[in-house]
Amino acid sequence: MFTNSNYSAKLSPTMTENWLVQIYKNTNASVAYTDTPDLRFSLSETVYDGDNYYPAILNKPSVSYSLDLKGFTTKTGSVTLNIANIDLDGTTLLELLGNEYINAQVNILSQIDHDGTAANALQIFSGRVSSFGYRGNTIVLSVISNRPFQNVSIPNTKTSGSDSEQYNNRYIPLVYGNYTPNTEFVNGQDVYACPFLKNDGKNFIYIIPESTTGSDDLEFYDKGMKRFIPLTDTNTSIVTVDGAKTLSVPKEMTRVFKILPDDVTATLSTGWSLSAGSLANTYNGVTGDSGTYANSAGFDGVSRGVVFKLVVPQVTGKITAITLNLSGTYSQDIDGSPAGVEGAFFNLSNALISGSGGDGFGHLTGDVVLVNSIKTDQTNTALPTSTDISGILEDSALPDDLYLSFRFNAEDDGTFLSANVILNNMYVTVTATNDLANEPIASQEFNAGIDKVYLGRDIIAEGFTAYSSVATLTDLDNPVAIHRQLLHSILNVADSNTDAKIENSGYKAVAELRDSTLTSPTSTHWKTRLQLDEPEALEGIMKQLQYEGCFFFEFSAQSAQTAISGVSPLRYFTIPDSPVAAADLSQIDISQYELGITNTQSLETNIVVNYKKHPAENQYLKEATYELEDAGDSSSAGNHDVIFNNASHQKQEMNLDFLYDAVDDVVGSTNSSWINFRKSLFGEYKTTVSATLVNPEKYGMLQVGDFIDFGEETFGEIGSPFDEISDTFDSFIAMPTRLFKDAWSGKKFIITNLKRTLGKVTIQTREV
Repeated sequence: MFTNSNYSAKLSPTMTENWLVQIYKNTNASVAYTDTPDLRFSLSETVYDGDNYYPAILNKPSVSYSLDLKGFTTKTGSVTLNIANIDLDGTTLLELLGNEYINAQVNILSQIDHDGTAANALQIFSGRVSSFGYRGNTIVLSVISNRPFQNVSIPNTKTSGSDSEQYNNRYIPLVYGNYTPNTEFVNGQDVYACPFLKNDGKNFIYIIPESTTGSDDLEFYDKGMKRFIPLTDTNTSIVTVDGAKTLSVPKEMTRVFKILPDDVTATLSTGWSLSAGSLANTYNGVTGDSGTYANSAGFDGVSRGVVFKLVVPQVTGKITAITLNLSGTYSQDIDGSPAGVEGAFFNLSNALISGSGGDGFGHLTGDVVLVNSIKTDQTNTALPTSTDISGILEDSALPDDLYLSFRFNAEDDGTFLSANVILNNMYVTVTATNDLANEPIASQEFNAGIDKVYLGRDIIAEGFTAYSSVATLTDLDNPVAIHRQLLHSILNVADSNTDAKIENSGYKAVAELRDSTLTSPTSTHWKTRLQLDEPEALEGIMKQLQYEGCFFFEFSAQSAQTAISGVSPLRYFTIPDSPVAAADLSQIDISQYELGITNTQSLETNIVVNYKKHPAENQYLKEATYELEDAGDSSSAGNHDVIFNNASHQKQEMNLDFLYDAVDDVVGSTNSSWINFRKSLFGEYKTTVSATLVNPEKYGMLQVGDFIDFGEETFGEIGSPFDEISDTFDSFIAMPTRLFKDAWSGKKFIITNLKRTLGKVTIQTREV
């Protein structure tokens, strides 16, 4: 609702309304709206704030507001003013209008009963002169709402000051959110791009965001491995170069990192089994997980054990060092006198040979030997933790196939009573580099393709002021906080300097619903990142944040009404879990109305959501699905298959660029997750109501996005003396009809369209 208790107190069915138009020249760089406007017009003659207003407006203008529930956008329509070409102190209006009135500020206010006190009027529109013309002794002014982000692109800061022109005008990345550098097994994707700036002869220099702090390394994206790998020789101290913060790394681009296998398959000999844990536990990198492969029945005259085939991604560049790392133990109980090649033989090979009984193992000798001919009993003996396996490389690269063999050989005099291998983890540690000396051509080609590296340092420090007692609302891991930060840093929208203004703007309430760090509600479902290293339209980014954050934003129509305390220039709102009606309407408040239901095309009952955008490639890393559950009875409406006859019909796929943690359907409220929110709005048919409102006490303070409800009480339900009337005809004192099959009571409707003209308001609403 609008904010002005003085105005709302004057609303009554018998009041007289007047509209005032204020126009300020564009020559004033910072208009003080308490100043006298340069031009003052009205629908009827009046005095306001000590100034005369000319009754020169010839048409009956209207102001229209709307919101799109699908895209979470708002729109204020343009206003046309037909103004008589009156004489103003010896000069006609036509003669006064010139360049200083193009993009001039325009305010429209509603005045009640010609009350001239500034604080008692209500500003209902704020905009700019788009164009003006002249016909039939009438000035036609076209006024549009304020859209300061139109035609603005981000990022909008660039490198500068270099003596070499080619290093100037490079975009400095704009990044917000929480990120995680790769340190252990380089499986993370939680980094952002840093573009190349220059080669200083020894180092590659990369541009990092202006707000970057910390000491984590730059990371190289290995396209073959599909992994981000720390560049271990990064100069982690931030240096300003050509007006930008930078980090540098030697041209060798040395990387030392651990690789977990992409996939592992296990082949077990006769009599062997997975007795505990799982295969996945053996290569997931989680301390404490394990898989136990054992033979307790015993065997002789053959080789028995287990062979793992490891799928390890190919490393880009020259491998200069590589080790196989194992975590776990093995045990064996041998009867007799093992001789020759009997005992435990563990190795890594690029091929298998046939053993006795047809069981395939790696070579006993050759390739890479891990454990060689252990003929004594062993109890939980540690596996070799680090073994140089460079001998298995082919032209400084890994072979296509790697086989890890745990072979217990009993082909001679010894008999194995039991044997087992407990494997906690297996991975390889690699050192890779650019071989500038020996492979200059390959290195140059390699370096030429590295136009970006990546970084995992958090950027969550905001530049705006939020609510004093809830500091987390400024953490830039929140779609609403990021949106607010863009307004502040890109458009220079001033801080709300009081908690009252912040509350009145709606920011506090909406940001709390989207704040993943709050304990109530507890949620990770709205975590957000923004990362841009190439220009994109600011307006598009703002709209996408609103879409993914499921909230609305507009510049307040009251932004210039400084006479009212607590007014914020911003307005944030969404649909809370329990909407509160701003007005309760009955038939005495409306002159006409229409009922409807939302169309089939608007339903979202079977959706696939792609989210967490890959930092380096055009893909999404996560997926969530939602399908409207069966109603329990296949003949009843309400589930997707019944509505559309087939699960594949009207199945929609949606992409989210900024949400990254979770968006799935959870047990909880509307605001628990992105899917929950969409499901509550579009998971079933909703009722729509269009109406013309004629009671100023009810419509005077309404805005698009407000909630209303409708009464349903009859004369008969009130009792005597009205029950006699009810016996004659079913007469409602609230809404005159039923709501299709449903009752009016308990339903809340959001205003999606509102058109304001002198003395009345028309609205379109939708059930939420």
